[in-house]
Amino acid sequence: MDSNTPGSFIPKKTFSGSSLSTPPVAGIGVMYVVSLFLFVVSLIAAGGAFGYQAYLTQSIANKGDILTKDQGALDFPAIEDLVRLDTRIIQAKSLLAHHVAPSAIFTFLSEETLQNVQFVSFKYDIQPDGSAAITLDGVADSFSTVALQSDQFSNSKMLKDILFTNLNTDQNGQVTFTMQATVIPTLFLYSSTIGTSVSTPVTPAQTTTPTASSTTATTSAATSTSL
Repeated sequence: MDSNTPGSFIPKKTFSGSSLSTPPVAGIGVMYVVSLFLFVVSLIAAGGAFGYQAYLTQSIANKGDILTKDQGALDFPAIEDLVRLDTRIIQAKSLLAHHVAPSAIFTFLSEETLQNVQFVSFKYDIQPDGSAAITLDGVADSFSTVALQSDQFSNSKMLKDILFTNLNTDQNGQVTFTMQATVIPTLFLYSSTIGTSVSTPVTPAQTTTPTASSTTATTSAATSTSL
C-alpha cells in the first residue's frame, strides 16, 4: 500500500479568522459615556464642596474678627454692675410682693365701720397662707346696728368666716360684742397699699412685723362713714 494515500476521504478545509463573525457589543459605549458623565459630575461636586468649605472658613474667620472687635467695645465692669442691679431689683420686687402691712386693716375698718359702731380693741394673727385672723371688741347703740355692721363686713368681700359673739348690754344701755373674722391675704399685702393714703394713725403696736404670732392694739375709736 502506498504510504502517501490519505486515511480519510473527507476533504479537510481550513477556516480563516474572517469567517467567524463576532456580534458588536453596543452596550459598552453607553456604559462608558455614563461612567464618564458621573466622573465629571463627581469632580464638579468635589470642587464645589471644597470651595464652599473655603467660603465657610473665611466667613467664620471674618465673623470672629467682628466679634472680637465688638467685645473690645463692651464695658464689662458696667455690665457686671447692671447685672447686680437687676438681681437686686428682682429681689426687691419679691420682698415687696410678699411684704405684709397690717396697718392696711385700719384703713379698711375706717371705711367699713358704721357711724354708731365703735371698736375698742384689735388683735390679729398672721397665718401661714398670708391671711390673718382678727378679733375685735366693739360697742354699738343697738342690736340692729350690730346686724347691719355684720352685713357691711360680709358685703366687703375682704373678710370671711365673720362671727359676732358675746353680745351683751352694758350699764349705759349700749351693746357690746366681739367680732372674729379672717382677712384675705391681698388686704395685708403692702403692695396693695402703695399709692393709697392711710388716714388712721399707726401706733408701734399696729406695725408689728409678720413674724409675730399675734398682736393686740387698742384704739380709742374706729368710726367712719355714716350708714
